[in-house]
Amino acid sequence: MSNTAPQRFDVALLPAASESLEGATVIVVDVLRATTTIISALSNGAKEVVPQPSIESARAAHQQIGDSSVMGGERQGKIVDGFHHGNSPLEYTAEAVKEKSLILATTNGTVAMEACRSADRVLIGAMVNVDAVADEVFECERVCVMCSGTDRIITSEDVCFAGLLLQRVIAKRAGTGLPPAFLTDAANIALDHWLAIETKVADGKPLADFFRTARGGVNLVRIGHDADVAFAANIDTFDSVPELDLEAWRIS
Repeated sequence: MSNTAPQRFDVALLPAASESLEGATVIVVDVLRATTTIISALSNGAKEVVPQPSIESARAAHQQIGDSSVMGGERQGKIVDGFHHGNSPLEYTAEAVKEKSLILATTNGTVAMEACRSADRVLIGAMVNVDAVADEVFECERVCVMCSGTDRIITSEDVCFAGLLLQRVIAKRAGTGLPPAFLTDAANIALDHWLAIETKVADGKPLADFFRTARGGVNLVRIGHDADVAFAANIDTFDSVPELDLEAWRIS
C-alpha cells in the first residue's frame, strides 16, 4: 500500500551536518568513489561489502574473515600499502571479487556510514544507480541523503546526486498521486545545484567534465584516475540498491 503521508526530504551536505536520523531512510553517497565502487563490486558478484572506518579495522576484519575476503581502500586517493585493491570501481571485476567479502576502508565514504547508525535503513547510492534508489525511497515518509564530502568539505558531485535523486522522487510521487514532498533548505540547495548543471548537460557538456573540476575529481585526474571519474558520471548503469545491514554491518 502506498504511503499517503507527506514526505520529508533532507540532504546532509556533510555527515556532521545531519539531523537526528532516527526513523529515516538514509542514502549514503560518495560518487567519487566509494559508493560507486560498492555498487560496482556487488554487481560483479561480491558476496558482501564490509565498510570500515580505518585501515587498522580493515586489517583486523580481514584477519577475522580470512582468505574469502579481500581488502580495498585508499588514502589520498591511492591504494593502501598491503591492500589487494584501491578504491576504483574499475578494479572490482568479477574475477577480483566474485563470491568474496570486500573489506573497504576509504577516506570519506565508509567513514560517513558511521554517522548513520541511528537510521532506520541505510542505502547505498551514486549516479550509477540513482533511478533504482528513487524507486526504493519515493514512498518513504522520511528520506535523508548523506553526502560524504571530501576531507570534510562539501563536494559538488555528491550534491548533484542528491539533487537528481530528488528530481526523480518528485516526478515519481507526482506520477502516482502522492502528495508533494516537504524539502528542507539543504534539499532545495541540492535540487537547484543539479538543475543548473542539468541545463548545461542538456546543451552537450558531459557530466564528467563537471566532476573533473570538483575537488575530488581534480585530485583523481591528477593521480591518473580520470577513467574513474568518467565511470562515476554515468547515470543509471545499474538497477540494484545495496543496503547496509545495521546490525551485522555488512552491505549486500
